[in-house]
Amino acid sequence: LAYLRRPPPRSLPEKDLLRRQGLAPLLYLQSHCDVPADRDRYVRELMKYIVDCYGRCLNNQKLPNMRLMDTSTATTEDSEFMNFISKYKFHLAMENAICPDYMTEKLWRPMHVGAIPVYRGSPSVRDWMPADHSIILIDDFGSPKELAEYIDFLDRNSDQYLKYLKYKSPHGITNQFLLENMRKREWGVNDMSLPNYLNGFECFICDRENARLNAERNHKKAHGKSLAPEVHIAQTTHMGCPSPAPGYGNIEDIPDGDSWKEMWLQDYWQSLDQGEALTAMIHHNETHQGKFWDYMHKIFLKRTQHN
Repeated sequence: LAYLRRPPPRSLPEKDLLRRQGLAPLLYLQSHCDVPADRDRYVRELMKYIVDCYGRCLNNQKLPNMRLMDTSTATTEDSEFMNFISKYKFHLAMENAICPDYMTEKLWRPMHVGAIPVYRGSPSVRDWMPADHSIILIDDFGSPKELAEYIDFLDRNSDQYLKYLKYKSPHGITNQFLLENMRKREWGVNDMSLPNYLNGFECFICDRENARLNAERNHKKAHGKSLAPEVHIAQTTHMGCPSPAPGYGNIEDIPDGDSWKEMWLQDYWQSLDQGEALTAMIHHNETHQGKFWDYMHKIFLKRTQHN
């Protein structure tokens, strides 16, 4: 939580001065283009109103240093990168894909430096925010124009703008769900006193499996008088992603030949088929890779007949 509470490196008067010097209120910096979330289609529309765009995907401004365009720089907390994004009052944070628990550095880094994220991504993001007013959700607005008008309103009304940064004040983190989960969490990020999140997850799996084995042994010893161990099976609700949808507009209005439409919709359904084929192999104790393609063919035929 100290990561979120860190005071912004730039004050609001400093940012307002940068605004008067020509910066837009909203930043979009992205060099990973053509992703399942189709974010660039939305940003193209937003560019008509209120956003400075940098990077390989869309740009109406030039970066002060081309190394900021490098993906390896843009996915870390490089000091020059963080200093650059801290100049802006708002940061367009749009995930590569829309999945329930998929929240990345695109969301957290702006909060770290005191820029308000304008976010599209995980539907469960509200559950993990430090307070009710922490981020702006793109999907709360009917169009890019409506979003731009709201950002403009906050840009011109400092009191309303600062409500979104109240979580940085003492006792400003009011989300009890977040506080409780952070209190119970057994792993950390950049915290040498705790396992990192990868090791922490491995330990979590081992602990769960050992607990299951112990419960199973006790159940057998008790000849059914004790409860059977609870079965934990991963479901799509744990990390499932819905079919990709256009970043802006209706899919019926996107012409054939559109790169996003041609690539990601087909890739999504193919991935589902592959998952179903692998599941079938596991259930039938199959190991020969040729069987995988047999199952894929059967699944394809079943789906085409159904359609």
